Amino acid sequence: MNMIEERTIALAGVLQACQQVQALARTGVADESVYSNSIQSVLVLDALSTPAVFGGLGGIRSGLQLLENGVLNSPAADDLEVLRYMMATLQLQNQLYKDQQKFNAFGQAIERLSGFSKDELAVACSDVYQAHVSVLQPQVIVQGEQEHLQNDGVPEQVRAMLLAAVRSAVLWQQKGGGKFRLVWERTRMQNAAKALRAQH
Repeated sequence: MNMIEERTIALAGVLQACQQVQALARTGVADESVYSNSIQSVLVLDALSTPAVFGGLGGIRSGLQLLENGVLNSPAADDLEVLRYMMATLQLQNQLYKDQQKFNAFGQAIERLSGFSKDELAVACSDVYQAHVSVLQPQVIVQGEQEHLQNDGVPEQVRAMLLAAVRSAVLWQQKGGGKFRLVWERTRMQNAAKALRAQH
């Protein structure tokens, strides 16, 4: 697997988590399979490969489809919001990465998440996001229906997906990703996403 493919997978992880943020804010409901793959990726710290972070290419299919459909080149109206969440997440992760002390504390908090059950995980991820990420600037401003954003459990799920997006953003940076690559490599990543989806 080449570095373009690895960066494509990492960025797809950011995008699909952000897409679930949008779905939760608008409808109060996430795609159960995508949500599960994204939240589980937060727990994977020592993967043997980049796809393994998401349980294989099937676990990143939703994000790859967004890239294949040209979200970086010619986004649909609904995808502009997903892109805004993505860009804010990449900025937050970069801020966190620049402060070694904060990043180490964040990493330790992530490691402790493995001790929580599946039912407790959303709230635990939400707590980590609030303690270590939401204190940074720029904050991610989530737009949606207040009736859903105030539903029991939805705010925690939204923050859990934002944490999953940050986790994938860390992977993106580890694979050499950066804001210039979003421009330089967007067509190559679109092509890589198409090829990767064809493999699954």
